[in-house]
Amino acid sequence: MVTVLVPGPLRTESGGASRLEVDSGGTLRAVLDEVSRRWPRLGRRLRDERGELRRYVNVYVDGEDCRMLDGQETPVPSGAEVQVLPSVAGGSAPAAAAEVFDGDRVLAENFAPWVLELGLSVAETGPDWATLRLPWSDRLAREGGALSGQALMAAADTATVIAVSAARGGFVPMTTVQLSTTFQRPVLGSDVLVTARLTKLGRTMAFADITMTAKGTLVAHATTVYALL
Repeated sequence: MVTVLVPGPLRTESGGASRLEVDSGGTLRAVLDEVSRRWPRLGRRLRDERGELRRYVNVYVDGEDCRMLDGQETPVPSGAEVQVLPSVAGGSAPAAAAEVFDGDRVLAENFAPWVLELGLSVAETGPDWATLRLPWSDRLAREGGALSGQALMAAADTATVIAVSAARGGFVPMTTVQLSTTFQRPVLGSDVLVTARLTKLGRTMAFADITMTAKGTLVAHATTVYALL
């Protein structure tokens, strides 16, 4: 028997359990295979579609970082403890680690190249919100010189993903169900701050309200609905 320790941000995927008892052993891969079979939502948070550990997830076997050992081929004897932690700042030992959400990392690792080309950066995040900065660029201007609505809508969509990820402690696969945007005034030569606040976050759905401001003035407003996969 192997014990898997689940951190707070991921317990919604394990039915609220902080400790999971897993029969499979031998290697870390075998343990994670059983986790994926019995708790599929948690499994998707730990490994990607290729079966590789997600970059924002650290896994320790009896206190040793698996990436410093043999990765998923690390031996896991009966009675061992496997501890899962989101990416951390500071030392590598889980006992000394403080959980830190890295929004820019989530942005860089999970979005299509054309989204990254918008130049978005994560300015700040909280337990249920995220603020992104959309820098002014002539490339994003439409005829007449104002920032294009498509760029603002993409920024609102992206901000929602970052807000959900911040609330869940890391990126989780999701898809847009609805995005509704109203444009208040044109943006000319100014960066835009895009703040997404979650109005409801459930196990399978997320709802957000997004404000977009330039020079302290509201320029657009959006609401989004996401399905969490």
